Amino acid sequence: MKISIDGRALSETDHTKKKILLDTMILCYAHDMISPHNLKASLITKAAVMGLIDAHLSHQNLAEFYSVITGKRVKQPISPKLASNLCRLYQECVNIRFLLPTEQTYKEALKTAEAQQLAGGDIFDSIIHTHGRRKSRHDLDR
Repeated sequence: MKISIDGRALSETDHTKKKILLDTMILCYAHDMISPHNLKASLITKAAVMGLIDAHLSHQNLAEFYSVITGKRVKQPISPKLASNLCRLYQECVNIRFLLPTEQTYKEALKTAEAQQLAGGDIFDSIIHTHGRRKSRHDLDR
């Protein structure tokens, strides 16, 4: 499968060099077939699973994904069994790195966020970059 962005192969863009957090909403949009964001989010998750991007995921995001996609916040919730299976598939994917942040990770990320005047969701990028200086689950497994 070839994934293109603005007519260019994903491998030819800067996106392959960035660390990408598969946050809760990307996962929800990717699996909510009636979402107007489904196509874009699906491409991101497919690129992650295929190892075309440096994708990261946290167990917190998986729990939030399960909560949202099986609940009343989506028009067509999926079954708990399907949601659980999807979470397990993400957990077992060798091309997705799981964040295992420690208390120290959060302390450092908050200091960085304050120093760089990060606001809103940018705090999560700070956690990824702080955590990136540490080992992820897949690094420890290898």
